[in-house]
Amino acid sequence: MPYLTKTDFTRWMNCPTTAHYGWSGFESKNDNDAFLAFLAEEGRTVGRMAQRLFANPELIEETDPAHADQITRTRLQNDCTLFESCIVQDDFVVRPDVLIRKDNVIYIVEIKSKVGNLKQHREGRMLINMHGDVRAAFKEIVYDLAFQVEVLQRAFQDLTIVPYFLLPEEQARSSEDEVAATRNEEQISFPDADENTLKTRRSKSVLKFFPAEQAIEKIKPITSATMDAMAEAWKSDVRPTPRLRYGCRNCEFRLQGASGRNDGFHSCWGTLAEPNPHLFDLHQLYQLKVPQNNQALLADQMIQDSKTSLFDINKSDLQGQHAARQLMQLDCLETGKEWIDPLLGEEIAKLQWPIAFFDCETTMAAIPWHSELKPYETLPFQFSVHILHADGTCEHKEWLNSEDRIPTFPFIQNLRESLASVGSVLIFTDYEIRILNEAVCLLKRLHHDESFEEREWIADLLNSGRIVDQHDWVYRYHMHPKMNGGRSSIKVALPAVWRSNQALHRHEYFSRYHKEADGEVIDPYKTLPDLVVDGQIIEVHEGCGAMKAYREMIIGRGATCSKTKESIATLLRNYVTLDTASQWILFQHWCEKLQITPWQNFGAQTSTSG
Repeated sequence: MPYLTKTDFTRWMNCPTTAHYGWSGFESKNDNDAFLAFLAEEGRTVGRMAQRLFANPELIEETDPAHADQITRTRLQNDCTLFESCIVQDDFVVRPDVLIRKDNVIYIVEIKSKVGNLKQHREGRMLINMHGDVRAAFKEIVYDLAFQVEVLQRAFQDLTIVPYFLLPEEQARSSEDEVAATRNEEQISFPDADENTLKTRRSKSVLKFFPAEQAIEKIKPITSATMDAMAEAWKSDVRPTPRLRYGCRNCEFRLQGASGRNDGFHSCWGTLAEPNPHLFDLHQLYQLKVPQNNQALLADQMIQDSKTSLFDINKSDLQGQHAARQLMQLDCLETGKEWIDPLLGEEIAKLQWPIAFFDCETTMAAIPWHSELKPYETLPFQFSVHILHADGTCEHKEWLNSEDRIPTFPFIQNLRESLASVGSVLIFTDYEIRILNEAVCLLKRLHHDESFEEREWIADLLNSGRIVDQHDWVYRYHMHPKMNGGRSSIKVALPAVWRSNQALHRHEYFSRYHKEADGEVIDPYKTLPDLVVDGQIIEVHEGCGAMKAYREMIIGRGATCSKTKESIATLLRNYVTLDTASQWILFQHWCEKLQITPWQNFGAQTSTSG
């Protein structure tokens, strides 16, 4: 590669060795991260909407850096507004989102999908913390902008560089005009906009300008010095000496199951990467501190002593709120046997019948696609409920929004009806509780008069004591050798029990999820089919996939083709149905292992409604 970019700089700030891997072409696991892909998509939408807020801009479409640099420098000889410009200076290249030249000042505007808070910013506490340092939550984007400012300052030493962020403001509400523009995916055109039009657009937009000069000035010296050190290492083509530490656990170049030159983790760690289970597999490892030194990580001390097997951990060092589960994990891996605490049976005995396994799916957007919503306001659009009766019969109820509307009110109405005759409501993590709480706020704001009963119902349910968190049960009472890293999420717990309990495969209801390949039982989530629409694959195997599919169904290709809409709806129903079936599978497994016999014939009769 001919130049160093802000991505290289961000990596270098975190770990110089990862920057080397990046410009050496190593594979990054971030390339296939569904959540990062979602954020990137939000970033593109925010960038497109930001273009509406500037007068008479010019888009620099040239892709070759050297040629784009020439065009940019020519334009900047006069007052102008440029999108996606390019400046090459020494070893560095930047492509600022927006550059504005006015007299002897160049304003650089960095557009991000990260939400900001104007009130906090005006009080000086959004980008800077109480110690005068860049706040951790904004560190990456502040250093990103600082890198660009430094390159510009080196390129235009006679001009003043003034930096801004343009971010969604968390309390701003979307307008009909911006919603309409967001839904129109055509490239924004740039007709002349008068001052009043721009002023109105900016006042109504959820995107707001955040001055960043104070934060950038604080880190200017370290930014400049870091860039020079990075450039020197880049030109030498010598890998910086890796610093082995706990932070390597989440390295983007740590490819699980890989080894060799193109896996950064193995390249850095050598034989210390090989133990299986590895030290990094311990649940909540970061919580453990060195005895007599509450500031130093135990993991860093063990790495320094070349002890990287999970079994190198001294059980006496397990302290703190996660110690019980960590000890449970170590014992389980040493014996190779699953462990279920008999106390779980006592928890199950407290349930009020019939019980319901409940899960929902949600969507959000940096720039909402309905008016009067705030950036990233969470909207529940689908739920699944498996209702299990004490006699072993089960009924399935579900609801999926299929209309182009804010789905929260009908979601709550249908959920209320589905849970009308239920005793205990089993969820997995407290996410559904948070969604119900947020629904109360939205209903009060947008449907104040007509939603009183629904809001009262939510309050009664949340305060009834009937909601039970199965994730908490897994965390406190259940461990399986195949629960990777001792984790307790449904996506980890389900495959572990599914592959070890063949009786579940023969269950009348669960058998639909039983498939094998090369003699191995497949994770039920991997049995869900995908959909190909116009040559593009739509897959729903996790939450981000569900969110993306729902958008496609409501405002994408599903909005103009009923067949596509129903096909996507089927994918969504399959996914959320498996989510609650997974909760039921775990429950069934526990009852069998604990020999709770009254429920041994679950699933004898199953009906579905929605």
